[in-house]
Amino acid sequence: MRILLLLRGSAGCGKSTWIEKNGLKPFTLAADDIRLLCQSPILQADGTLGISQSNDNIVWKTLFSILEVRMQRGDFTVIDATNSKTAEMNRYKDMCATYRYRIYCVDFTGIPIEEVKRRNAQREVYKRVPEKVIDTMYARFATQKIPSGIKVINPDELDSIWIKKFDMSAYKKVHHIGDVHGCNTVLQKYLADNGGIKDDEMYIFVGDYIDRGIENVEVIQFLLSIMDRKNVLMLEGNHERWLWLWANDSVGRSKEFELVTKPVLDASGISKKSIRQLYRKFGQCAYYTYGANTFLVTHAGLSTLPENLSFVASELMVKGVGNYNDSEVVADTFLRTTQDNCYQIHGHRNTRQIPVQVNSRVFNLEGQVEYGGCLRCVQVDAEGIHCVEIKNDVYRTPEQETEVSFQEGGRSMTNIPVEDVIVSLRRNRYIQEKKFGKISSFNYTDKAFEDRIWDEQTTKARGLYLDTMKNCVVARSYDKFFNINERPETKFEMLQHKLQFPVTAYVKENGFLGIVSYNEYEDGLFAASKSTIDSQYAQWFQEMLVRKVSPENREKIKLYCKENQVSFVFECVDMEHDPHIIEYPESGLYLLDIVHNSMEFSKYEYDTMCHIGNQFGLVTKEKAFEIATWQEFYDWYQEITEEEYEYEGRKIEGFVVEDSAGFMTKLKLSYYVFWKYMRSVSREAIRKGYINKTSFLTTPLANEYYAWVRKLHDAEDLNKVPKDICTLRNMFYQDKGAGAS
Repeated sequence: MRILLLLRGSAGCGKSTWIEKNGLKPFTLAADDIRLLCQSPILQADGTLGISQSNDNIVWKTLFSILEVRMQRGDFTVIDATNSKTAEMNRYKDMCATYRYRIYCVDFTGIPIEEVKRRNAQREVYKRVPEKVIDTMYARFATQKIPSGIKVINPDELDSIWIKKFDMSAYKKVHHIGDVHGCNTVLQKYLADNGGIKDDEMYIFVGDYIDRGIENVEVIQFLLSIMDRKNVLMLEGNHERWLWLWANDSVGRSKEFELVTKPVLDASGISKKSIRQLYRKFGQCAYYTYGANTFLVTHAGLSTLPENLSFVASELMVKGVGNYNDSEVVADTFLRTTQDNCYQIHGHRNTRQIPVQVNSRVFNLEGQVEYGGCLRCVQVDAEGIHCVEIKNDVYRTPEQETEVSFQEGGRSMTNIPVEDVIVSLRRNRYIQEKKFGKISSFNYTDKAFEDRIWDEQTTKARGLYLDTMKNCVVARSYDKFFNINERPETKFEMLQHKLQFPVTAYVKENGFLGIVSYNEYEDGLFAASKSTIDSQYAQWFQEMLVRKVSPENREKIKLYCKENQVSFVFECVDMEHDPHIIEYPESGLYLLDIVHNSMEFSKYEYDTMCHIGNQFGLVTKEKAFEIATWQEFYDWYQEITEEEYEYEGRKIEGFVVEDSAGFMTKLKLSYYVFWKYMRSVSREAIRKGYINKTSFLTTPLANEYYAWVRKLHDAEDLNKVPKDICTLRNMFYQDKGAGAS
């Protein structure tokens, strides 16, 4: 937890021994340890060894850098140094104010100087200091005081700083109120249903008071009105850090807060000073007894109840132990490792939408209240433990959610004339135009991809061909959509709120995109790659069309595109010119979708697309799974992300997931991800004989393949060495099999 312990005393006073005796070594930053990392013990003029003081600039820079990293996580920390100067301690005090730490000083200066000198003489030779150094220290202790605001304790008073259980049995009832997320109406309904806030009852809020809901200002105003009550405890959630940054005129990384919550707070007139005061009220956990039972309450949940809660980093209380999806594992572990009278209550994470009572002694208060779910609460009184859920009817609709996704993107591209769209796209420095006579392609730039500049324009400028004379859409593919966990809105834990069931998963083929539409200027097929009609990829795609689609069917496709104003979007698997990661027995074209030639993305239903594709002799994408509920999706996701997963006995790139509202996301399977990385390893190793970064070679197979592919650098003619990963992989396994035999 956020506790900083400064040790103050001369070298030789016993600080290190005291640290060992109290089991604090794993939590300690010691200046002498860093000095010994910088330089080994040095031989001195009198023939003895000593610890060099010549590196103190880097020593203290290092110590404070590490301390800041620890403070960002809220780690309990001990500073083993003399701390003889007021200025040094003031620096720690300032950092504690920034990171909301409690700061203590364990004062060893009461040990007589003669005793310190005696102990110093008994230390290991290289740790001894000249007696004049001890004299100087004691003179400094007498003149440089410990700053106010730092609580001083004696070495035998360590127990006074630890978090201890608080007995709440005197309260008639203890209310535990789950994640509110800007939903004030349902919060007030719960309180009203229970007679309002009563002086003889306790109220513990588990955090996440803002974001995603539409009543953020009302929630904050309510919290400000109750924050000074002694029977109210507000815990810190992970969303509150954005509130703290706003109150200190800083900008956070939360798109939701910056685009939605912050503007309403700015307009509300709530003072940032009051927000800072509120934030300082937030606790890290509630640890108490009620009758014969013990309760641990945090925002996100711990896997057990440690002997000393003070040693647990605040980050674990706020963000939870393990991964976001591990809440059930954490709950089971807590049940298994704690006594029968020990209970845990938390919120924050609930990807499987499990009930409030997870097991006999763990309760989960995350109820998706901000998405029209329930505000979850747990009440503890003399009669036992009671779960309460209140349905929230005031929340952001899916249409409003979509608007939020691209608020930074400027003018909508679907509600303005195409000629205005063209002007807007040309002004966007993250979009590149390529001209082919009267037709231009518009695609996001490499810079947009690298810097993740995704707004309505950059996501739509992907395989988008516009007639800049007639101001219409000539051909188009998909709006860009993202991998699971690639964007905030596609984080796995967010999909439970985003996906509208049922959802369908399609096999993702491993090739490059091809687009077919009608070219009225040539009265022929318009066949293009994602960005051009005359590149190598476009040529390969055009050749594949000729090989795989008969002249009669190509003519039918042309007429169909002309009459219906649509584009046929294909995945082109070209094992001759451009083999990717997944090996196919032969090249092929896969019809992915038939897309309307309009600025707003829309496409044919799957069955209709398949029916039309079959009429033209086309192979259509494969529907792999239909998933009815979030629980089914969760289980499916866990299954397919296993390292050895194969789809119906074959390796594939992954799946494209589409929900019933048209939202799309995708995921790549482990086999594909691994060999895609090994492809880049191969290119570098063949060219140079090694790679610069070997730290990513984390599995035996990766290291074995790397050792094998490096040898290809020694080939007499590197031009004859295969470049594609499919051939290299086959060669590797052949050599590996030959070696084994």
